[in-house]
Amino acid sequence: MSLLLKTSQRRTHAQQIIEFLKRGEGKCAVLTGAGVSTDSGVPDYRGPSGVYVRNKDYKPIRYQEFVSSHAIRQRYWARSYLGYPRILQARPNRTHVAIHELEKTRWINGIVTQNVDGLHLGNNVLELHGSLHTIPRAEFQRKLSLLNPVLAEWATLNPDRGAGDVASSVNPDGDLEITWDYSDFVYPACDACGVGMYKPSVVFFGENIPSTVRDESFSLIDTSNSVLAVGTSLQVYSAFRLVQRAKVQGKRVAVLSLGPTRADGVVDVKVDDGSSDVLEDVVEGLA
Repeated sequence: MSLLLKTSQRRTHAQQIIEFLKRGEGKCAVLTGAGVSTDSGVPDYRGPSGVYVRNKDYKPIRYQEFVSSHAIRQRYWARSYLGYPRILQARPNRTHVAIHELEKTRWINGIVTQNVDGLHLGNNVLELHGSLHTIPRAEFQRKLSLLNPVLAEWATLNPDRGAGDVASSVNPDGDLEITWDYSDFVYPACDACGVGMYKPSVVFFGENIPSTVRDESFSLIDTSNSVLAVGTSLQVYSAFRLVQRAKVQGKRVAVLSLGPTRADGVVDVKVDDGSSDVLEDVVEGLA
């Protein structure tokens, strides 16, 4: 596709979102997924370089596995120890900035994100699946280094190595895909009781979203006139049900995302495009 055609298509897509937001009259809820963070160097799950594409056998750790298996916790914390610095170094990209600008200019009235990377700007962001940053993580990383000096030395000597390129082997939930013998990995026990386990403040597959977070996400949908989903395939039910809730209430839903989504048959507007260029044009068009 020529540059001229791409530019024309992008402007058409931006105009679709502009018209959608105008009809929302400042009460549009934004729902985001892993696709909004790819320009920050955080891979998504189902995109062209996503986790499921580069590793056909990928299976996320489930909640019951984490709480019941010492070996699974060793694997999780070892991979998280190596992958978290990449998440920590990531910075908000043009999509995050554009969404924040739409919030500041009152075209949207709230943001629900499925991401755990903490990259969204502003205070009106509901993290549906938690955050990797809520543990005092710098101190926790230090403890892991002290308990695992061999791995710590390897990480220091190989800051850009992993299963191939680090940027493409870090998962959206912050762990690094790498083949390693995790059996000697040591993770700290709970400081408070000495026997309990640390769990990151993220919602694992198979784990219930906290009721307060669920209810807050429902409330945002209920008080909005429309919903704009950005950078998400909506495969995860906790996000898809927000779209369902909006449609049951007769509200309009738009999706701005590359590739097919779970909601393609029910949404009012589908824009198959990347979010950064389109949303920058949207912000400019609404200024």
